[in-house]
Amino acid sequence: MVGQGGAYLGVVFQMHLIARARTDVLRLNWGYSAALRRMLECDGKTAETAETIMSVTGPGAAPKPPIGALLPLLADGDTDAVTVIEGNRITGIVTRTDLISALARSVARAGTDG
Repeated sequence: MVGQGGAYLGVVFQMHLIARARTDVLRLNWGYSAALRRMLECDGKTAETAETIMSVTGPGAAPKPPIGALLPLLADGDTDAVTVIEGNRITGIVTRTDLISALARSVARAGTDG
């Protein structure tokens, strides 16, 4: 999420949506479908806003970090992605899938170089 002037405010990942729906499932004794519908209602009364779901404290990285610097940020399982921030602006997101793909390409290149 970005604010005025493109300033980074936070990010909403799939895991945030699932966690919020799970909270409603347990609190209201609903099924996931009902909880997700409530979260997405467009009537302005019950819909969640990005601000109430987003994470503002997740891991971040500077542009062009070495792959090795991202491994510990994504390895613990607490987050699915790392935001790439330059100054106060988000310039990208690196997901676990991105990292695994980059590592696989690196290994494949090393195998053809040797």
